[in-house]
Amino acid sequence: MNIFLTVLRIILYPIYRILFWYSIEGKENLPKDRSVVFCSNHISLLDPVLWLITIRRPRVHFMAKEELFKIPIFKNLITWADAFPVRRGKGDTSAISESLDVIKKGHVLGIFPEGTRSKDGRPMRAKSGAAYIANESHVDIVPAAVVCKGKVRPFKRVRLIIGEPIPYDKVAFTKEDRRNGLRNASNVIMGSITELWEAGQQKCAK
Repeated sequence: MNIFLTVLRIILYPIYRILFWYSIEGKENLPKDRSVVFCSNHISLLDPVLWLITIRRPRVHFMAKEELFKIPIFKNLITWADAFPVRRGKGDTSAISESLDVIKKGHVLGIFPEGTRSKDGRPMRAKSGAAYIANESHVDIVPAAVVCKGKVRPFKRVRLIIGEPIPYDKVAFTKEDRRNGLRNASNVIMGSITELWEAGQQKCAK
């Protein structure tokens, strides 16, 4: 168990509930006793924190861009919260190795498949990282969506939706079909996330 993360949840949960008026759907879809790759769309810097205080698992490791680990003090905070760096736009073998190690330990691996934040809030095309890791580790993927009308700011309604797990065999591919396999698996993952986001948008419009 990560004591720092536990304390962080205790402190931040009531604050975030007051500031962001967020609701949570589908918490029962996140397995409690096995590793999964948790994939969400990315619309704000606050997304990782929102998910960290929502996902009630002892260890949740989010992949974060390398640049964040160069900021003094902040580097320590996100490291204590079990985040680890990834070099975007490159084949970061160390990040992949770290991801596979997280899964072997039975923890939750958190990834934002798009690789960066969406400027207009709409889901974008997924990079291949999440699909590759899921295929290598043979674990299910749990899609999720952060939904908000406009920018995520204090005193705005934010809807967090966790979808049903995508079975590993729906995104599995062979080494011989790696190129097509990565593309198809990435489309399946981002397609599920987009469906959750669109459903959330419709509810926000009511």
